[in-house]
Formats: sequence, C-alpha cells, structure tokens
Amino acid sequence: MNRINITFLCFLLLAMATVVSFAAPARDGKNSFTLVIDAGHGGKDPGAVGRKAKEKTINLNVALALGRMINKTFPEVNVVYTRKTDKYIQLNERAAIANRVKADLFISIHTNASKSRKARGCETFTLGSGSSAEAKKAAMYENEAILLEDNFQEVYKGFDPRSTESYIIFELIRSHDIEKSIHCAEAIQKKMVGRSKLRNRGVSNAGFLVLHQTAMPSILIELGFITNSAEENFLASSAGQQALTKGIFDGFSAYYKQYGVAKATSAKPQKTKTQPETASSKQTKRADAPIFKIQILASDKKLAAKDKRLKGLSADYYKEKGLYKYTYGESSNYNEIVALRKKISTKFKEAFIVAFRNGEKMDTQEAIKEFKRKK
Repeated sequence: MNRINITFLCFLLLAMATVVSFAAPARDGKNSFTLVIDAGHGGKDPGAVGRKAKEKTINLNVALALGRMINKTFPEVNVVYTRKTDKYIQLNERAAIANRVKADLFISIHTNASKSRKARGCETFTLGSGSSAEAKKAAMYENEAILLEDNFQEVYKGFDPRSTESYIIFELIRSHDIEKSIHCAEAIQKKMVGRSKLRNRGVSNAGFLVLHQTAMPSILIELGFITNSAEENFLASSAGQQALTKGIFDGFSAYYKQYGVAKATSAKPQKTKTQPETASSKQTKRADAPIFKIQILASDKKLAAKDKRLKGLSADYYKEKGLYKYTYGESSNYNEIVALRKKISTKFKEAFIVAFRNGEKMDTQEAIKEFKRKK
C-alpha cells in the first residue's frame, strides 16, 4: 500500500469514528422522522450530459417531486434537501448536511451514463467495496465530481476517484446501518422498476464517497442512462420523471411504514455452531427467557471461521434480509453481556447487543425491560 492510500486510510478511519458520534438520538415532537434527499451534481457540475438533457436537472426535478409527494402523504416526515436549486454542493458537505440534521435516511438521486449507447435500466446502490465491475465504474464516475472542488486533495486526503487502488479501502467499511440500507434499496428498486418499466439492474454496492460519511441508512439511486437515446427521452420527460418519482415514493413508503412507524420485523436466526457462553449464563438460561448476544459485524457473504474480520473471536451468525450477521457470546443475564461487550470493545467499537427468544430475534429494549423486571 502506497503512502497516499495509507493517508486516506487514516482519513476514513477518522471519518468512521466521526460518524459514530453523529448517531441520531430519539426524537420527540411532530417531525419524528427526518429524510434527506440529495439531488446529485448541480451548478458548475452538470453530471452526465445527454444529447438534449443534463443529469443535474433530471436529478433535481425528481428530488423535489419526491419531497413534495412525501410531505403530502406523510406530513410528519421532515424532508431536508441538500439543494433545491441549480447549486453546486461538495460531496462531503452533502453527507455533513444529513449528519447535522440527524437524519434517519439519506437518499441520493443520480442519472447513469455509459460509453455504450446500449446500456439501459435503473439501479440502486448501498455503500460497499463494489459488488461488480460495473458497480465500481459507476462509483468512480460519480466520485469524479470531487475533481471540481478547489481543495479536493486536502479534503479527501489523497483519494483519487480514478484510481482502483483508492477503492480497496472501502473493503474495511462496515456500516452499522447496512441492513436497513439494503432493505430500503431493495424496496425502492422493486417499485421503481414496476412504475417505470425500465430494465431492472438490481441492487448493488460500491464505494460512493457521498455515502461513506453518513451516520444513517443511506442509498444512491441511478434513475437510468442518459447516454441511451430512448432512455434519455424518458428521463427528460414529465411522464418519465413522474413514474420514477412514484416508484421511489412507493419504496420509501414501504420502508417508512416498517422502520419509521412500526417496529422492524425480525428474521429467524440460523445457528451453525454452539455460541461461546459465560459460566454463569449456563445456569441462568431458561427456555422462554430472552437471550442476549453481541452483534459484531454484518456481511453480505458468509465468512470463514478464521476470517481476519472476526479478529480471532469464535463467532456465530444468523441470516436476516440477505445478510450474515455475526454475534459473539450469549447469556440470559443482560449484565454479563454488557460486561462482555465492554471487554471486546477495543476490537469492535461499534458492536451492539441484540436479543432473541426461543431462537427468534426480538426487540432488544423489550428484552432488557423484561430482564430488569425479573431480576
């Protein structure tokens, strides 16, 4: 790894630590859920340019229409825009806006482009190291926006959006909200395809700078290809923009009803081996008592037992919404798990406690209350 990438690694690790400090507290009052809608590009940065349309204009039209639609249907949702006019906003500032308002969800809207005039379809992304070569190219293209910033070398500490080496560093990023991001992306992608009838390019992950510093579930939408003449006509039309907006709205509605209004549903965990236990936990466990565990990370792929990301711990996992969620330790005694979490905090600073009853995941706060009542 060269000196530039080492510098950028330090920058990302610092950014990740900063993100944790921005974790949004519980909100009171009418506006209990804050959504930040980011219209990609703007001002001196036109984004992708077609034969008759510009990405920045399409993005803004859809972003504003989406906000209006959400405000009308869900007036309790606080909608914040990174821009409402043809204005240039730096990539790091877009995430900073979301962090400052302690957003619950961040949606960045973009329009795709390709050297191939045949490329078509809509796609939704979450943050990651890149699930495919095409996903990595999409991230590289969007990240090139930082080259328009006067101080990009200082702000992004040597990150070069055109160098594949810079993107290796995103393999170290494990968002604590990745499962919600994926759920939101899948809901929006499905509805967007249904409304627009565009080709379904699916949900992918890639190293988008605009997502990497957000302290909440975040996704990036590529509405379609402005470089495809037929798709450009659709994207530039009122009917096309309305169809895409309604699709995004439908997906957001499904996500909001699950995570913004009602409690998230839980999937049944899948055990692969016996969990490590403390000595006293074996004596205190009951068949119907909540069992507490420490979730240390989530991955879209199953990890080997000696994977370096597990940092030497003998971890178990359960599957939920397509993710492998790894846990360490288990006990019906909440205090023991709190102490164990503190013990491994040097290895996993973002680890948190989850709860299960009879093998099924349950609300952690309810489990804690039950433990304290029976103590």
